[in-house]
Amino acid sequence: MRLLASAHPTYWGKILTNKVNIAATANMTENSKKLQKITADELDAVIAHIADQGDTEFVLLRSDVRVTVEQWPARWQECAKIYQLTELVGNLCEKLVCLTNLTSLELLGNGIGKSGAKHLSVLSNLTSLNLGNNKIGDVGAKYLSVLSNLTSLVLWDNQIGDAGAKYLSVLSNLTSLDLSGNKIGDAGANHLISLANLGYLGLGRTAITNLTPFSDLRFLQSLVVTGTQVADLSPVKELIKKGIPARWDEEYSHSVGIFVKDCPLLHPSPEIMQQGPEAVLNYFQEIETQGVDKLREAKVLLVGEGRAGKTSLLRRLYQPDEPLPIEDETTKGIDIHRHDFLGDKQRTFRLNVWDFGGQQIYHATHQFFLTKNSLYILLDDTAKDHKSVTDIGFRYWLEVIDLLSYHSPVLVFQNEKGGRSKNIDKAGIKGRFPNVKDFYRGNLEQAGSSADLSKAIEYFVQQLPHVGEDVPKQWVKIRAAIEEKAKGKPYISQQDYFALYRQHLEFDRIKALHLSRYLHDLGVFLHFQDDRLLRNTVILQNRWATEAVFRILDDETVKASGGRFTTYDCERIWADSKYAHMHSELQALMEKFELCYALPDLPAEGGSTWLAPQLLAPSMPLELTDWVAPVDLVLSYRYAFLPKGLVSRLMVRKHKFVKRPEMAWDTGVLFERDGSSLLAQLASSGNEIVLRARGPEGKALLSVIAADLDALNASFTGLDEKVEKLIPCNCEQCLTSTKSELFEHRRLLKRKQDNKLTVECPGSYEMVDVLLLLDGFNLEHLSHWAEKQPPNQVPDTTTANKTIKIFLASSEELRDDRDAFDLYFRQQNDQYLKKGIYLKIIRWETSLDAVSEKGLQDKYNQVVCSSDIFVSLFMTKTGCYTEEEFDVAHKKFEQNGKPLIYTYFKETSISPVGANRNALQSLWKFQDKLKEMEHFQTEYKNIEHLKQQFRDQLDKLLDEGLI
Repeated sequence: MRLLASAHPTYWGKILTNKVNIAATANMTENSKKLQKITADELDAVIAHIADQGDTEFVLLRSDVRVTVEQWPARWQECAKIYQLTELVGNLCEKLVCLTNLTSLELLGNGIGKSGAKHLSVLSNLTSLNLGNNKIGDVGAKYLSVLSNLTSLVLWDNQIGDAGAKYLSVLSNLTSLDLSGNKIGDAGANHLISLANLGYLGLGRTAITNLTPFSDLRFLQSLVVTGTQVADLSPVKELIKKGIPARWDEEYSHSVGIFVKDCPLLHPSPEIMQQGPEAVLNYFQEIETQGVDKLREAKVLLVGEGRAGKTSLLRRLYQPDEPLPIEDETTKGIDIHRHDFLGDKQRTFRLNVWDFGGQQIYHATHQFFLTKNSLYILLDDTAKDHKSVTDIGFRYWLEVIDLLSYHSPVLVFQNEKGGRSKNIDKAGIKGRFPNVKDFYRGNLEQAGSSADLSKAIEYFVQQLPHVGEDVPKQWVKIRAAIEEKAKGKPYISQQDYFALYRQHLEFDRIKALHLSRYLHDLGVFLHFQDDRLLRNTVILQNRWATEAVFRILDDETVKASGGRFTTYDCERIWADSKYAHMHSELQALMEKFELCYALPDLPAEGGSTWLAPQLLAPSMPLELTDWVAPVDLVLSYRYAFLPKGLVSRLMVRKHKFVKRPEMAWDTGVLFERDGSSLLAQLASSGNEIVLRARGPEGKALLSVIAADLDALNASFTGLDEKVEKLIPCNCEQCLTSTKSELFEHRRLLKRKQDNKLTVECPGSYEMVDVLLLLDGFNLEHLSHWAEKQPPNQVPDTTTANKTIKIFLASSEELRDDRDAFDLYFRQQNDQYLKKGIYLKIIRWETSLDAVSEKGLQDKYNQVVCSSDIFVSLFMTKTGCYTEEEFDVAHKKFEQNGKPLIYTYFKETSISPVGANRNALQSLWKFQDKLKEMEHFQTEYKNIEHLKQQFRDQLDKLLDEGLI
C-alpha cells in the first residue's frame, strides 16, 4: 500500500521510497483532472478501500490547500488520483489508526493536537512522519516517542519546548528531524545530541544560542538555525572544515550546509557570511594561523535636511577650534572626520564621522554609504515645524535609515537655532521606529551644547554588535597599514593592495580578495571587484571619490545643460592633479552609483557625452502632456515609503530604451522600442510610480521595465513589504477612463488561487474576470529580448556586434559552482556590451528539459559543436554526459579549432568513508585521457578562484583577438 500527500516546502525535493505514505494537509489549492473532492463520510470509504486494496496511490488534501499543481512534489503528479476534503475532519487520526501497515504518514496543518498524536502512537511501523503545524506540544511529543522505527520526523511549529525535545531524544534511529519554529532553547538542544545518526536537523526560529552540542554529530550534513540567536559558528568550525558549507541564504530542500540567515552573527560577521561559504572557511583558517585581534571602530553618520546644522554639530563635537559654518556654507557631498576616544578599560575606539550633504541631489547615493553596523545622528532644525513621525523631517530619514542600515540605532538632536525650542512627539517616533534610542537638544551657537550627545555617541557605538568582534590578527594590521597609506594617497592599484597584503601575510590572491571585500563592506575603502574597470583600483579615501562625483552634479555648466556633460567637462571639473589619469575610473564610478549613463548617439568632439537624470528639468515635456490614453496597459507601484531617485535610477538602468532623452524629466521618462512606448513617472501623490505602455510590444516592454523596477525595490532590504502593485480595472466604465479603479495584484493572485474568478469593480459595481485582469501581466511567451530573467542577467544584445557562445558542463555535484559561474558572467555582460560583445552562457538545463535520452544528448552535442568556448567542471566524478560532451567538443576543435576547451578540476579532500569508488575510477581514467591528449587541466580552489581564472583567460582571448 502507498499513500501520498503534501509536505512542508523544504521537504518537497526529498523523494520518499517507503511503500506506504498518506497525507492530509491544510496549505494548498488548484483544480486538476486528477483531483477528486470528497466529504468526511466519503473519506471513511476511501480509507476502507485502501485497507482492502493494498498498494495504491493516494493524496488527501484539506479544502483550504493553496499551492498550484505546478508546485506539487513530483510524486503527487504521478498519482492516478488526488483527493481533497471539502470539510474539516476533527477525528482524522482516530480514523487512521486502522491503517497499521503505514510506514509513512503526513498530516500537515490539521490541528490534531496532543490527542491526535496519542492516536498515531499506535502506528508502530511508521518510519516517516510529518506533523508540521499541528499544536501537539510537549505532551504530544511524549506520545510520539514510542515510535522507535522512525527515521524521519517533521514537527515544525508545534509549540514544543525543552521537555518535548527531551522526550524525542530517545528516537535513536532518526536520521532527519525538523523542530523549526518551536520553543526549544539550549537546554532542549543539548538533549538532541543523543541522536547520533542525524544527517538533517532543523532548529530555525527557535531560542537556541549555542551550537556546541552539534559538533559531535558525525553524520550531520544539514543544520538549519536561521532566525535564531546564534552569534558564533566556531563550535561547528570542524564541520565547516570537513566540507559542510556555512550559508547565509535560505535552506533549499535538504541541501548540505549550516544555514544561519538572520542570526546576529559576530564570529564570523554577516559581511563575511554573505561573501559565501569559501569566505567563511577562509576566515576560520586565517584565525587558526594568525590568532585573533579586535576591531574597535565604528561609523557615525550625520543626516538630516539641508541647512539643519550637521556641519555645525560636527565642529562642536570634534573640531572645537573650527568656526561654525556661515549661512551660505553647505556640505558638498560627504565630509569625513576621524575621531579617537578612550572607551571601556581605557581601550582606544575610533569613530569615522560622516557629514552628509542634505540636498536632494545627494540622496541617490545613500544606498552606497548609509550602511549597517553604524550609529546615526538625525539633525532636526527647530526653525521648521516638524513634530511627529508623519512629518517629512522625521519620516523620510528614519525610513531610509531603517531600510538601508538594518535597524541601526539613531539619536535625534534638535538644533535650537536662535534659542528656538519645540516639542516633538517622542513617544510616537520611538513607537514607530524602536531603533531611535534617545533625544538631545541644544543651541549649536553656544559652546558645550553637544556635550550630552558626545557622551551618548561614545556609549552607543560601543554597543554596536560588530565593535570588538574577533578577526584574524593580521587583518587588523593590514587595516592599520591601509589607513596610514590613505593619509597620503586617495587610491592605490589592486596590485599595490596585493603588495601591502604581502607585507603581512603569505600572498594568496583569493584570500586577499576575501579581505578586500570584507573591508569594502565595512566601508573602510571602495573596491568594486566585479566591475571590469573599477576592480583594478582600490579607493582609499571615500571623500576623494564622492567629492569628484558631486563636483559634476554641482557644476553650474552641467546644470545649465540639463545634466549633460562631456569628456571636456570632466577634464575641466577634474583638473586637479589628484584626479589626473583617473577620469575613466571616476566616470565608471558614477555609472556604478547609477547617477549617469553615456549617450552613445551624442558623442562630443573628441569625447563622449553623459546624462545625469537627476539634473533634468522638473517639468514634463509639453509633447507628453496629453500622452495618457484609456488603451494603455497600466501597472502602478504604490509605496508606503518611496526612496528618492528611483525613477532616475530606473532610467539609468534601462537607458537603452531611452531613444529620446528630451522625453525625460527628473521624475519621469519615456521608454521606446520598435514602435512601442512606455511612460514611467512619479505620480503627483509622491508615493506612486506609474508605468503606462502601448504599442505592438507594449506588454513585453512593460515586463522589462517592471522587472528592473522590481530589482530596484528588492535592492532595499524590506522595501518589498512597503510597495503594492496595482492593476487597473477593465470594466466598460474604466476602459473609457484614464483614471480607472485599481486592484491589488497580490489580492487578485489570491482570488485565482482560491478559485474566486470574479471581482466587483468598486466604481461601476460590474463583476470583472480575475484571469483577464491578470492576463495583461502574464509575462510568459514574450519576445526574445523581453524574456523574464533575473534582473541585470540578460542584457539586450542588439548593441552587440559579436556573440560569444560558452557551453558550460559539469556533473550534478558541482551544480552550485555552475550556477554561480553562469550568474557571474551573465552579470558581466553590462561591461562586455560596451565592447560590442555579448556572452551567451549555454547549459543543458536551459536548452532542453533534461539529458536523459540519447536523442536529447545528440541535440546537446550539436549545441556543443556550435559553441565558441567549451567549459567543463569536475570534482569527484565525470558524469557520462559531461565526458561525452567533452569528447564531442575536442573532436570538433581538432577539425576547425573551435570550440576552445577549458577544463577545471575543483580541489577537494576526498574521505575514504562513503567515497564512490566507481566514480573516482572514472575520474582518474578521464584525467589520464587528458594527459594523453596533452590537454592540461586547471585546478581551482573555490568559485571565486574559478571566476577569476576564467575571466582572466577570457580577457586575454579578447585582447589578443582570438575570439
